[in-house]
Amino acid sequence: MSKPIPELSALMPAYNEEDVLDSSISEAVEALDGLCEEWELVVVDDGSTDATPEILKDWSARDSRIRAVTQDENSGYSRALIDGFSACRYETIFYTDADGQFDLEHIADLYPELDEVDMVAGFRVGRQDRPIRHLTSAVYNWLQARMLGLRVKDVNCAFKLFRRSFFDRVQLCSEGFLIDAELYARAQSAGLTWRQVGVPHRPRLSGSTTVSVFTVFETLRELRALKKSLEGAAVASRDTEQEGPLSSQ
Repeated sequence: MSKPIPELSALMPAYNEEDVLDSSISEAVEALDGLCEEWELVVVDDGSTDATPEILKDWSARDSRIRAVTQDENSGYSRALIDGFSACRYETIFYTDADGQFDLEHIADLYPELDEVDMVAGFRVGRQDRPIRHLTSAVYNWLQARMLGLRVKDVNCAFKLFRRSFFDRVQLCSEGFLIDAELYARAQSAGLTWRQVGVPHRPRLSGSTTVSVFTVFETLRELRALKKSLEGAAVASRDTEQEGPLSSQ
């Protein structure tokens, strides 16, 4: 019986996830085996100081489809994802976090939509986070909609599926936690399309998040920089279009 997805690169950033990483990888392997003819799992260790590197080394030795990308020092969530996307080798690329809050079997719900769009993004259904995470998420969504004109349900949901060609058209450069907003904003600027699909959300069983309400101020700074970058790219594109006919005469 054929599997629904011919090939898939799955990406997970991980920073000090020793409490959950072993079970997250184990569950991912089971789900990917059931869904994909060929797959790889790329885990970016973002300078972890706990047992995360040893766990990854053990898994990589057992299964060649599991690849570790190691950052020498903690470089932030955005940089971990950008480097991870660059390391992915298959034509379909997926990412989620290593904290086990999603069942990767739900990739099957997103994959059929990829026939018609460039990115399929999940939004959390029955969200299982602490109140502070609900608050910060609501603030992020409002800020990103206000400053970037993004009309999406759940910008920062870490369950997204892409055609590989998406990354040929989108150049990412975010720092901190702004990577998800940049994915949408640069896709919008490049004329790429997306669709959203609801994905069940699970509680985090152990470990802790590095996101807090205090990161809102840093995110606001990054949003301003991203907006300026997008505006500059739009002006440069218009100038190029205007110069084109003259230069060809």
